[in-house]
Amino acid sequence: MFITEQDRQEIKRQVGSLAKLTEVLLFSQKIGCEYCPDTEQLLKELTEILDNLKLVLYNPLVDVELANKYGISKEVPAIILRSNKDYNFKFLGIPAGYEFTWLLNSILMVANDQLPISEKTINTVKEIDNMLKSNGAVLELWVFVTPTCPYCPIMTINSTAFSVVSDNIKAINVEVSEFQDYAIKYNIMGVPKTVLKLITKDQKVFEDDIEGALPENKYAEFIKHFVDHQLNPLHKH
Repeated sequence: MFITEQDRQEIKRQVGSLAKLTEVLLFSQKIGCEYCPDTEQLLKELTEILDNLKLVLYNPLVDVELANKYGISKEVPAIILRSNKDYNFKFLGIPAGYEFTWLLNSILMVANDQLPISEKTINTVKEIDNMLKSNGAVLELWVFVTPTCPYCPIMTINSTAFSVVSDNIKAINVEVSEFQDYAIKYNIMGVPKTVLKLITKDQKVFEDDIEGALPENKYAEFIKHFVDHQLNPLHKH
């Protein structure tokens, strides 16, 4: 058992009731995935605490079409949330330790439309969304974390919130110790590290990164500057 009785009461107090039926989609497999059983157990316990939260299990090797739809290939465990609509965020790995707060916050965003960011930040993200949309571009926020990092949830939660506000921002949160390939690919020496990946309509890719945690307003401004800089070269200083 992962969630103690004391934690159960605290989760009920923090989350309260969920307005919309919310599904937690877990892509996992029995073989070759060290953290899949633990992730399944953790999510199962959470659905027993919160009414209106349902766990649905998939295997990316079997449920290929659905895995493709959500951009899941061999990275398991992978968590996606869904209510009456689909969202642009996922978590690769087990959301344990400090990242459990990401899970609770994400459930509230999906089930209760409860965004943990200010109106001002929401407006900045909408400006970014308009820039992306009018240029046919997509922004991916790759947030690399570990369960023992107290500053990491700031970046996973805010990135997820940005992806909920914007149809053209995707948040990919990665528990990096489970995915060494990504650690090497993105040169992760410390966490949190956030890689911004702008993909233009002609498939050009521009990247920048943020080391450490930023407050939501600074983070949104950083993204806005990066996107504007790449999509509107005339604005470059």
